[in-house]
Amino acid sequence: MSDIPMPASPRAQRLLIVGAVAAGTSVGAKARRNDEEMEIVIYERDRDISYSGCGLPYFIGGTVPDADDLHPRDPAWFAKRYNIDIRTGHEVISADPAGRTLQVRDLSSGEVTTDRYDSLVLATGATSIIPPVPGVDLPGVFALRSVRDAEAIKGWLDDASPKQVVVVGSGFIGLEVAEQLVTSGIGVTLVERLPQVMPALDADMAFRVQEELERHGVTVRLNTSMAGLQGDTRVCGVRLDTGELIAAELVILAVGVRPNTDLARDLGVTIGETGAIAVDPSMRTNVEGVFAVGDCAESYSVITGRPLWRPLGSTANKMGRIAGDQITGGTTLEHRGILGTGIVRVFELAVGHTGLTETQARAEGFDPVVLHNTKPAHATYLGGKELTIKAVADRASGRLLGAQAVGPQGVDKRIDVLATAITFGATVADLFHLDLAYSPPFATTKDPVHYTGMALETAVRGRAPLISPTDLDERLARGEWIQIVDVRAAKDYAKGHLPGAVNIPLADLRRRVGELDPQVPTVTYCNKGVTGNAAQNVLLALGLAEVMNLSGGNSTYQTHTRQLQRATSLPSTIKPSHLPHVLFLCVHNAGKSQMAGALMRHLYGDRIVVTTAGTGPDDASARIVAELGASTAGEHPKAVTAAMLDAADRIILIGPDVQLNPPEPLADRVERWPIHDPADDGIEGDERTRNIRDQIANRVHALATELTS
Repeated sequence: MSDIPMPASPRAQRLLIVGAVAAGTSVGAKARRNDEEMEIVIYERDRDISYSGCGLPYFIGGTVPDADDLHPRDPAWFAKRYNIDIRTGHEVISADPAGRTLQVRDLSSGEVTTDRYDSLVLATGATSIIPPVPGVDLPGVFALRSVRDAEAIKGWLDDASPKQVVVVGSGFIGLEVAEQLVTSGIGVTLVERLPQVMPALDADMAFRVQEELERHGVTVRLNTSMAGLQGDTRVCGVRLDTGELIAAELVILAVGVRPNTDLARDLGVTIGETGAIAVDPSMRTNVEGVFAVGDCAESYSVITGRPLWRPLGSTANKMGRIAGDQITGGTTLEHRGILGTGIVRVFELAVGHTGLTETQARAEGFDPVVLHNTKPAHATYLGGKELTIKAVADRASGRLLGAQAVGPQGVDKRIDVLATAITFGATVADLFHLDLAYSPPFATTKDPVHYTGMALETAVRGRAPLISPTDLDERLARGEWIQIVDVRAAKDYAKGHLPGAVNIPLADLRRRVGELDPQVPTVTYCNKGVTGNAAQNVLLALGLAEVMNLSGGNSTYQTHTRQLQRATSLPSTIKPSHLPHVLFLCVHNAGKSQMAGALMRHLYGDRIVVTTAGTGPDDASARIVAELGASTAGEHPKAVTAAMLDAADRIILIGPDVQLNPPEPLADRVERWPIHDPADDGIEGDERTRNIRDQIANRVHALATELTS
């Protein structure tokens, strides 16, 4: 029998992946599961692959004893398990989308080779932002992004034994590093240029994190920027924009990251409005055969549908799996968006968030209903400790929009439940009906999630309205007559109460209701909200016209008061008739005057009168300023008038295009703020807008200090 020649096999498809951390290796693994014949090569310029970037602070602090524990899988493991060729120490330096080729440099030999692809995945990640200040290249100054960075910091700690460390930035990494260093017995100063730590939270919840940091000895410096670093052969101090020098034998820069998009731009890939690579739900870019995943790729909000960039390993893994499936013929896996869910441990507290904050919800055009809910994580007789949930709902639809939670127990469980509910479009009424696991060691019979739904549902329907501490203060500051009723026991009232509150315990309320004016708006409160709601129901049933329950009760109000006292050292005794008046002006500057006005009102609205004129804020400006708790709601383009100029104690011109030649005696009131445009440094999208916002925020704080001192 003669041999029959077999037909030549068709050429195997070749998949090239640039980047071998979470997203890139996820692409390769999924592609191999679907297609055994595909050639898969991953190029990685670093030494380490598939490591846990979120675990790096814990290696620095010694909680994780060996860096190898953070990246247990090396290229040999992937070759054996998945037949994937991972080439570390190789940098992709250019690309030709027409020819579908890459130029790759071997960093050890310098040799440049050409490789071809049928499909290309960009998993190029993100890069630490290094502030362009003098001394930033001194020994002892580090960013933290890779295993090598962590090893370098750990080596410096072991060799130099620093006693004082400055951490610049208070996002997740900055907070985790601060915690680990303090636990190791090192003094830490945390420098943050914004008015609060942890910008992902509303300011009132972030203040709880600040108090936890300070309780453990961290010195927190807000509204303060690093202007430079001091030292000769090594860093010895950080110079602040106030002129103050803080001693530091180690400085860790944790001011954020930006997506690596250089190769994408070289390919002609579209960059989205967040500054990351724009992709469709299949993770495809606008260039044929090119995909993008992970920290370099843009996502979108489940709630608003708008582009959203949140560089997290969990999202990177999902994106990688989706791309790997799509490349190998899958049709069912598509990206469904994100909520920006996150959680961090700060000493004894867990701090979690999901969806929109209150200020973000306002910026997106929602009319939010807000609840502060403090409840034990599980039965107190088994050691249950309290957590506080701040939940945000849409008044019109009742849809749950977001939640933040802070506490020593049970935060992760509640945030995950609420994130699931938001993802599937739940209303606050749906939360009460969730069949959640209950046993005293794990929960309470009415879980904090149930309470959140119950209180928000009655508030949304208008039957039991809530009022936040901030809203109450604002209404009182406007001169509204509001009767405030403390329904706690007399002994609790004596320990501390809201200014102007009368004490009528709930048990006496029906008998003493005649002491209240039924036509005057009334606020009831207890310690945390439940008894206040019971009193609210009684008063409404007895015919009072408008009764609101204080969200979170006295406990939340006292936290709010401490926040106001700590937020600034500015005097609080300025009389209303003597409040300084500031006018912000801008032209063709994306509403910078409205941004400045929103920040000034948010931070110092009880002491400074604010007026704005010029072009209105664009959507990005409104959204980014909302991250700090400020709102541009109601702002619109308006021309400056003579009356505005006459009324202003200070006239602030923002940007180079404002032409104003004020007559005497106005000239001495005029000040120009030359805001640097980070686009000149190649920074675009939301990162550019945040940079501009932070420049304005620092100037706002300095101006407020001057005007009210």
